[in-house]
Amino acid sequence: MRIYYIGQLWNGCTTLERMHTLASFGHEIIAFDTTQWTSPQAWDRVFCSLAHRTNWGPNVWNLNRALSSHAQSTGNVDLIWVDKGRWLYPETLDLLKQHLDSPALHYTPDPQLVFNKSRHFVSCIPKYDWVVTTKPFERELYNHLGAEKIFFVLQGFDPRFASYQSLPQDHTAWYSDVSFVGHCESHYAETLKTTYNVAGQLKIWGPGWLNYAKKNDWAKPYVISDGVWGDDYLRALSHTKIGLGFLTKGIPETTTTRSFEIPALGTFLLAERTDDHLALFEEGKEAEFFGSKEEMKDKIQFYLAHEDIRKKIAAAGHQRCLNNNYGSTDQLKKILTAIHHV
Repeated sequence: MRIYYIGQLWNGCTTLERMHTLASFGHEIIAFDTTQWTSPQAWDRVFCSLAHRTNWGPNVWNLNRALSSHAQSTGNVDLIWVDKGRWLYPETLDLLKQHLDSPALHYTPDPQLVFNKSRHFVSCIPKYDWVVTTKPFERELYNHLGAEKIFFVLQGFDPRFASYQSLPQDHTAWYSDVSFVGHCESHYAETLKTTYNVAGQLKIWGPGWLNYAKKNDWAKPYVISDGVWGDDYLRALSHTKIGLGFLTKGIPETTTTRSFEIPALGTFLLAERTDDHLALFEEGKEAEFFGSKEEMKDKIQFYLAHEDIRKKIAAAGHQRCLNNNYGSTDQLKKILTAIHHV
């Protein structure tokens, strides 16, 4: 199958990993990388900020113009795969389907209707032959907005995680007792603030944390950087004793990508308790969960003091990921199987 794949394809991005996974199935990929228009590092920061805040401006116009031109020089394909298409105009999608003579599928691991929403994407929804979401709370919204066919899959973990082998020289630099990787928001900060004194060597990575640490002295020793990507991301999560899984309160989030990535690496997962988390992992045997700051604090203390129990749970969580096909490879196979049988 020839797949015209549209998305951000910078190294370390999950979009690139999905493309590689599709290629590993034996499909021919014709790629269109949107990074030069969507990344602040590759474009004027003012224009990029304007585009991300308003879904309008030179970045958005030029992306659609370049995509339309590229598609017209490409032969017919069997599937158009759009990954996180916030800036794709509906008329551009029409042109793609016409010139490439192909149905179109939209995939996003993000909440793209209650968060990251754009008027362009909403207008495109009825034009997609399939929309794929990892957010169960958005399925009804897609239906209401005219989605033709809606598929739900798990966020999962990409193949790098289950097979990752850390190097001995990485241990000292990346070691931590407790780690959190994710953007800075008040819920996360307040939770970490009440528990950092029992977390041993705590390390924090993610957008906004350096700025937070400048204004909050307690965080300064623990914030490492405003992000960690690629192999460094795997090193950060694999060299911690306890990987924390927080859920944003701006949307009804019940799992995140790290709900899968942390145990897939064989690292102990301590996450917020939700029905979905409890369905994915058996509490106290394959992962641990908490419903309050005090419970989180108590479990950090207990599992740092009981290495044998912690390692047993981490190993069981890793095996659950493999046995239940939580990996993105299996999730992408489900999508391709489904669209060939509708």
